[in-house]
Amino acid sequence: MRMKVIVVDDDAASVAAQAGLLAHLGCEVRPYTGTTQALPAMLSGDADLVCLALRLPELDGRQLLTLIRSHEYSTRAPSLPVVAVSGHVTPEDRALALADGFAACLAKPVLAERMHIVLGRAMLLRNHLQRTRYTVDRHRLEERLRALQRADRTPTLHAAVGLALAFEQQGRTALLQAMLGANAGDLVATRGVLLSFAATAENLGARQLAATLRVAADWFEQGSEDEGVTAAVMARAELDRVVFTLREQVRSN
Repeated sequence: MRMKVIVVDDDAASVAAQAGLLAHLGCEVRPYTGTTQALPAMLSGDADLVCLALRLPELDGRQLLTLIRSHEYSTRAPSLPVVAVSGHVTPEDRALALADGFAACLAKPVLAERMHIVLGRAMLLRNHLQRTRYTVDRHRLEERLRALQRADRTPTLHAAVGLALAFEQQGRTALLQAMLGANAGDLVATRGVLLSFAATAENLGARQLAATLRVAADWFEQGSEDEGVTAAVMARAELDRVVFTLREQVRSN
C-alpha cells in the first residue's frame, strides 16, 4: 500500500522538490503551500505522514504540531507521524524536534537516503500507533493513581492532572538530554539518561515505555544512531500514550 504523505511549506520550490522525491519513493503526495489549506487535510486522519516546514508565516511547525496533537487528544484519534523540515538544522534543532514529538528533523535539500529512512520510521510509527490511543499499561497506571490517592488522600482528578503534567515534562526533558548527548557523541550520558527515565516509567507502571527506552539505550550504546533515534521516537510516542491515558482519568471523573 502506498504511503499517503502531506507536504507543507510556504516555498513552492521546496514543496515541489519534496513531492517529487516522495513520489519517486512510491508515495501518494498532497502538496500545500499554505497552512490554511493544509490544516483540514492534516486533521482528517487520512494521511500516514506529514512533512512540515518548521518556519511558516502563519503558524510555525511546532504550533501546528501542537494543534494536531490537541485535535487527536480531543477526538481520541491515533497519532500522526510528523517530520520537521528546515533550511538549516543544527544538532540542537534536531534534538529539540525529536523531544517535542516530531518523527524526524530533516535539512533542505532533503536527501533521498534520509527520506527513505524516515519513511520506514513513519510507517513503523503509523502501524504501531493505529492500534490504540491508550497505552497497553492502562490498568497499571490506573492502579498507580488509586495508590497515590490512598496514600496522599488526593482526589483522583488532581492526582491524574498533576502526574500527567509532571511525567510529560520529565519525559520530554529526558529525551532532549539524551538526544543532545548522542549528538555530542557522549553515549554514556545518553544511555544513563534513558535508563534513568526508564526506571521512573517502570515505577509508574508504564512498562512498555520503560522497555522502549531501554531498547533505545542499547542501540545508542552499540553505535547504531538511526536505530537509536527510531527507538527514541517510539518512546516519545509511547510517552504521549501514557500521558493520554492519565489525562483520560480526568474525563472519567
